[in-house]
Amino acid sequence: MLKHSSSSYEIQYEKTAEKFFRKHEDIRRQYIQEIAEFLVGDHPERVDVKILSGKRNKYYRMRIGDWRIVFSIINGKIIVINTVLAGSRGDIYKKIGGMK
Repeated sequence: MLKHSSSSYEIQYEKTAEKFFRKHEDIRRQYIQEIAEFLVGDHPERVDVKILSGKRNKYYRMRIGDWRIVFSIINGKIIVINTVLAGSRGDIYKKIGGMK
């Protein structure tokens, strides 16, 4: 897992998400900006994030254009964002079916 750290949160990437972001660095940069706004920004309501229903663990979906990024938030001394999946809308919702 790779990490992106800030004073109040850390972003970790699962293998599938990291593979996507290696091909789409522009989406990674936008994702990092959107996470910052969502967690510590002045207008978190501007970020297109929804809680996914029907899963045991709480997963969130962030929309960036035609792309979807699935992540979970783990609380501790710092907030850890575990980025699980990233890809096109159709691919992501097919892959979510196999998540626990």
